[in-house]
Amino acid sequence: MLRLQYHITNACLVAFDLALTAGCLLFVLRWPPMQGGSSNWDVLVRPAGLVSILCLCGGWFSLLFFWGLYQSRRVDWIFSDSPILFKASSAGLLIAEALSRWLPAPFSSNYFLPRFFVTTLVVLAVARSLLRLVFRKLRELGLNAKNLLIVASSDSGDRIAQTIVHHVDYGYRLVQRLNYSGANGSGPDSFLEEFRAQLRAHRIDDVILALPGGERRLEMECIEECENLAINVRIVPDLLPMIQANSQFFNLGGIPLISVQPYRTKDLRYLVVKRSFDIAFSLVAIILLSPLYFIIALLVKLTSQGPVFVIQERVGLNARKFRMYKFRTMLSRRSLEPATHWTTPGDPNITPLGRWLRRSNLDELPQFFNVLKGEMSIVGPRPERPHFINIFQKEIPGYMRRHYAKCGITGWAQVNGWRGDTSIELLLTLTRSFFHRNAY
Repeated sequence: MLRLQYHITNACLVAFDLALTAGCLLFVLRWPPMQGGSSNWDVLVRPAGLVSILCLCGGWFSLLFFWGLYQSRRVDWIFSDSPILFKASSAGLLIAEALSRWLPAPFSSNYFLPRFFVTTLVVLAVARSLLRLVFRKLRELGLNAKNLLIVASSDSGDRIAQTIVHHVDYGYRLVQRLNYSGANGSGPDSFLEEFRAQLRAHRIDDVILALPGGERRLEMECIEECENLAINVRIVPDLLPMIQANSQFFNLGGIPLISVQPYRTKDLRYLVVKRSFDIAFSLVAIILLSPLYFIIALLVKLTSQGPVFVIQERVGLNARKFRMYKFRTMLSRRSLEPATHWTTPGDPNITPLGRWLRRSNLDELPQFFNVLKGEMSIVGPRPERPHFINIFQKEIPGYMRRHYAKCGITGWAQVNGWRGDTSIELLLTLTRSFFHRNAY
């Protein structure tokens, strides 16, 4: 019965799209008229014209089926059909234009095919969005709802059930839920018998399976029971606790891929808005603080021997190395290895001026040039030296996640007063301080 309803629904959608496509075709044939004021409608009574129309519409709907427009996607957003329509119309236009030399007038004209595909794209995209909005409202009223059975572990079942309850517009009515407790329960065989009983006791339309990864045999038996009763089954991957709301999903030749921790740098807002802010802020800072740059450089040169600037290798976005600029705050000694030296309280290698520059963070001012180069951002996790990265990633779980974002001149640790010889595993209960007591 469910499969029959699915085919009836698809048939109605095809008829709906076909009616709109025919309307768009008649509109394009009518406007603009041919030279002399006559329309192009005479193509409808010519055999060659009718064949061209059938081929055009047949190819158009073949592309729509190919890109999955008529698959069940009730939980998608209201504009989810637009990308499919855009791909189909683009491919259809390219194919039709390539074959246009063998088509009769007006199909072979320079503007007919682009007008037809653009008009059909716009009309169908708007109509499909409105149709999805109507169906969503009907589901919120309890119409066109499917009876749902959730079979999952306790934690996964809670998350799925809460989503169903909060999204009435998905059109699911949660009629039953089975919690699988694994070794603590009565065993797979008893659980399977209970599952069969629930399928027969209720008119279940859809089943969501979210069983642990070690229960593949039980999962396959549940799927087989659903197939015997023509019940649709949807499987939730065992990685559900690791999947976030903003996780990205990809299709690799039919193989589903999940980006567990998506890179923020792939977000258009991150790329454009944040980068624009970084460039504007850095330019203003460099221009306004240029006298201060000159004074600090002069003081560094006069108070100790060595270069004004220090260039250190640091690890930034995507764990890639770059050269970071700072005002020199330590003595230039051959015995001192900047790549591995970790400052401590009362470090004799720090100059008196350097100690003040570190406490005031003025030694970081040259990093605005790193921001302009795109190696750093204004706000982000502080970049660390490769030597200490190798140590921290072994001692601190998840430490390398900080490289999912572009490193910054200032970050959480600096705002909270931590810098220098401070434990990476910070406690939020520690008191903030205006002057950085850990900046040695």
